Amino acid sequence: MKPSDLDYNNLIELTKKYNKGRSESANFLNWFLENIFRLDETTADDCICDKENDKGIDGIFVDHNASTIIFFQSKISRSEGRTIGDKQIKEFSGSLQQFSDNKKVEAIIQGQANDDLKNILIRNKIPDLLMQQYSLQGIFITNCIRDYNTIEVEKLLEDITLYCPDDIANNFIEFDADEGISDDFTFDISLVGKVQLSIDENTKVYVMPVPAVDLVRLRGIDDGKLFSQNVRYSLGNTAVNKSISRSVNDQGEHKNFALYHNGITLICQNAHFEDNDNSLVVRDYVVVNGAQSISTFFKNSKKLTDDLMVFVKIISLKSTELSRKITINSNNQNAIKPRDLRSNHDLMLRLKAEFENSGTDYEFEIKRGQITNPKKVAISNDLAGRELLAFDLNEPNLCHQIGKVFDDKYAEIFGRREVDVGRIIFVHELQKIVSHSLEEMKHRPMAGYLLTRYFLLSVAGQILRKFENGRSFLKDKYRLNDANSRNEVLIKMKDIVLGLVTDLDYEIEDKSPSFDYKRDLKNTAEIAALRKALIQSYEKDFRRGRAKGFGTELT
Repeated sequence: MKPSDLDYNNLIELTKKYNKGRSESANFLNWFLENIFRLDETTADDCICDKENDKGIDGIFVDHNASTIIFFQSKISRSEGRTIGDKQIKEFSGSLQQFSDNKKVEAIIQGQANDDLKNILIRNKIPDLLMQQYSLQGIFITNCIRDYNTIEVEKLLEDITLYCPDDIANNFIEFDADEGISDDFTFDISLVGKVQLSIDENTKVYVMPVPAVDLVRLRGIDDGKLFSQNVRYSLGNTAVNKSISRSVNDQGEHKNFALYHNGITLICQNAHFEDNDNSLVVRDYVVVNGAQSISTFFKNSKKLTDDLMVFVKIISLKSTELSRKITINSNNQNAIKPRDLRSNHDLMLRLKAEFENSGTDYEFEIKRGQITNPKKVAISNDLAGRELLAFDLNEPNLCHQIGKVFDDKYAEIFGRREVDVGRIIFVHELQKIVSHSLEEMKHRPMAGYLLTRYFLLSVAGQILRKFENGRSFLKDKYRLNDANSRNEVLIKMKDIVLGLVTDLDYEIEDKSPSFDYKRDLKNTAEIAALRKALIQSYEKDFRRGRAKGFGTELT
């Protein structure tokens, strides 16, 4: 992204999909919340209250990890090169003072403010949070540029963060949501001639048998780009793939292969006939169903013969939405899971792109069967989701229900601005420390139980947040994304986690013989009690100088 992309005409085009009958500034804020602040679409929408009598506030978001209530103001200028100055920023800072304590907020709720603002204040229990000492922060976004007055006022107002075009462009993660092969490929249809169905003027379907020896010539098989819009890649040695391999290896069965196989679905931007209708040329194509079959053919290409034919359905269309529906509905050989349906979601694509651009030794795996770099540490999104569910959301009792990560908990886990490369790597490495420390646990069955890992990860997260230095570390994206800073914290966490394992053993010894850890680690009340006991034990050891920490005081 370039700063000029936020000039008025470009900005209106950029935010067009967020137009929900609101002001242009609300659309701009909606775009910012999803693309820069990293919220999911529902949470972003819930934040916005840009209407008349909004008390100078366009949006509110509560960051519970940072114990901060964040207020947004959005301003758009129609003139290119216009500066923002300092007046509007000072006014916004003054607007925050209306929310500085619970009594002021209660008065706003009882007063004449617009209903959207009131609902956000009530829904998020803002008066209660203020009584819990949540701090206030303002974020001002604009397509205007800074001038001298702007720079001076930024120095004075520590509670305001300004996002001008330069800042927004620098924080925007580029990713391609509609990848595939940008090239032409020619299918020989001389065997069957033209078989074409026109759905409408922009959508046409072609069905034909194609030799597998031709399919393996499609570009992007080896690096997976051919299947980039598929909800998953080849899934390895599944029953379906084993069956395909057996059929490929038995050349006597090649002539019957088309009888057994459901076929391949390929979507392209354009298709046309050539060579007296003996050839069909497709342009800018992607395979949305058939990754497993084509990958198996590719691996066994030396065993293919001209007799092995597969029915291929080629769909030429313009609609992205229709393309997504075809992708989902055509994948039925192996069961589609919630993770598969999220694999092409903006949050996943953005995180994957961010990992690729981070220069770290890690990569983010968002699809089953995704080809990974053997020189890098692959962190799958389902594992990262469970780790964040335990560490940030403090719900280790749900971590065995992987569907929740990509279903009702998806937005809470991934749709937060703090979820980036550094945070995912830090929590993942902390989880590895937990897993390693559990090797020292005396109660071996419980040590090997999946939820024990996530329970201890959640306790470790709570202890880290007991220290001001720990909380500031988790708020600081620079430190989280710096390998040296992460490692400094992780080294200290090793001793803390090992102490937790020892204390957990003692807690288990005190339980009755009927103690059922498999039941209790799924029970919210039971894990809350066990977590409290472990934290109290740690606090005693810390105050006696027997346990390490991240400062001199516990809160």
